[in-house]
Amino acid sequence: MDTSPDFRALFEAAPGLYLVLTADLRIAAASDAYLRATMTKREAILGRGIFDVFPDNPADPAATGVRNLRASLESVLRSGRTDTMAVQKYDVRRPEAEGGGFEERYWSPQNSPVAGPRGEVCYIIHRVEDVTEFVRLKQAGREREELTRTLQDRAVQMESEIYLRAQEVAEANHRLKTANAALGRLYNQISLLVSHAGELHLQAGHEDDWDLLANPISPDEMLARVSRMIADHERIEEQLRQSQKMEAVGRLAGGVAHDFNNLLTVIAGYAALLKEDLSPDRELPELEEIQSAVRRASELTNKLLAFSRKQVQLLRVLDLNSVVSGMEGMLRRLIGENIMLVTALAGDLGKVKADQGQLEQVIMNLVVNARDAMPDGGKLILETRNVRVEAGQARSIPAGSYALLSVSDTGHGMSAETASRIFEPFFTTKDVGKGTGLGLATALGIAEQSGGTLTVESKLGAGTVFRAYFPWTHDKPREEEGSTPAGHSGSRTATILLVEDEMPLRRLLFQVLTAAGHAVLEAANGEEALALGERRSQPIDLLLTDVVMPGMSGPELVGRLRSVRPNLPVLYMSGYDRDLIDQKTLETAAGFLPKPFGPRALLEGVDQLLGVAGTVSPSGYGRGKTEEGRPCNRGSATR
Repeated sequence: MDTSPDFRALFEAAPGLYLVLTADLRIAAASDAYLRATMTKREAILGRGIFDVFPDNPADPAATGVRNLRASLESVLRSGRTDTMAVQKYDVRRPEAEGGGFEERYWSPQNSPVAGPRGEVCYIIHRVEDVTEFVRLKQAGREREELTRTLQDRAVQMESEIYLRAQEVAEANHRLKTANAALGRLYNQISLLVSHAGELHLQAGHEDDWDLLANPISPDEMLARVSRMIADHERIEEQLRQSQKMEAVGRLAGGVAHDFNNLLTVIAGYAALLKEDLSPDRELPELEEIQSAVRRASELTNKLLAFSRKQVQLLRVLDLNSVVSGMEGMLRRLIGENIMLVTALAGDLGKVKADQGQLEQVIMNLVVNARDAMPDGGKLILETRNVRVEAGQARSIPAGSYALLSVSDTGHGMSAETASRIFEPFFTTKDVGKGTGLGLATALGIAEQSGGTLTVESKLGAGTVFRAYFPWTHDKPREEEGSTPAGHSGSRTATILLVEDEMPLRRLLFQVLTAAGHAVLEAANGEEALALGERRSQPIDLLLTDVVMPGMSGPELVGRLRSVRPNLPVLYMSGYDRDLIDQKTLETAAGFLPKPFGPRALLEGVDQLLGVAGTVSPSGYGRGKTEEGRPCNRGSATR
């Protein structure tokens, strides 16, 4: 073989990955590109056997690189013909200076003979192409497709489960209301008969209404009515037992919603982190589908909790006019150009106490319903005014002063039968696939949970008017949040006590918080967190805790921890906790993250309580970077 300086320099500078092997499979020459790809030096491999320099990875018992390459080289020596091998997994040993061990590689080799004067094979030119990145991308694509299919299947199953549980809860509420009303009427009648037997009077035409007594009735008639009530008592008790069973199903649905929201938070969190890993110019439709499925499932869960009266409320003293005005621009874009939006807001409107997000949801649902009733255009009127409801004036509205929001449209209206069912969960007049039938049920649930109600008035061809009543409040508006909690320095890095009983969710939260620079102390339940908080002498800047946990609940943990750390800020997270959080505590001394939430919402909630506004990078949250892209100070993390 010609080894003159000019030929050797030309060969070594070739851009391809080449080795020249002797007939006894020793390395005679190597290109610079081959040395770089295999992390070797020329003086360390020349003259050595190829399999001594490049052995199989001992940590991979299934490795076949040496066996396959040896078979190919021996075939070339025997036949004198070029042999092109299939793609091989052949790991490369890293130098000790780079940590040692083996690095996974995939090669596409070709072995070509160089014949001597008598036709014998003197050398073999071993040429390879490194296809590692291509193989990895192919594997990642298969894994991503499998993950997408799995998550989509689970999302469909969860949506079906939500619909089923929602129907059971709605039926349970209806039966419980009917049975409670009947039982209350029974006891009221018996009480009247026993204590006022000589004073009972019934108005004409109201023989069955014991609240309107005018004319005396005989003792025999009273006894006859008591006899009929006793005869019905067994039936009423059975209805009550059945209603109690259905009420238990409703509580179960709330628990399912809690677990479901935990799962959604994990899916949404990792999907957000995967999206952040992508380059800005790359999009994954499958990832968008996952996030879209999470959003739909989250909306269904929130609607279920709303009309079941179990959705948590962040109550504030609000000006209903300000809420409507703040949404006006968005509502105009929502309804389209063929519908004229008119607002008529009272100047002296009373204040209400409600959750602003839920109040906006009521307005949005009513406006969307009105828009859909006017496909050919029309007029939509939003009006506010003060109203006073006197006792007995309206059956469904308690006496009192209210701020009234009416939403009127000039659409096609509805029949009396349709109007009587319009607030039933899953009842809809829209085509299949265009509505879930939860919008108005959700709006009614929010209004009633806020102490008010929602009514409808409509006629076919004459439009519809929805009236939402919200009781006045005399509470004073509290100051807007934004000050730094006592005991915190306002720095970016903090020590956070994380309490979450679901391990996958706890692992995700730990990853996001530590990547953002926080030191995290983990606890799987309230007892562990309490022991850690009492034992630790260093400061704890924030408690991040679930609300519903086995054993000690989140609010109970907060009460006990604040006895030793009175200024400890708290960030609650839950998807179902209305009966467990003290509302005033939630309003004045803690923050709240409704599940499901993403990494950005988590970090913004943490920063708000720590008094660090605007520190979440728009494109780097959960990745340990500041807004300028520099690595942030991570601090120490304890698990």
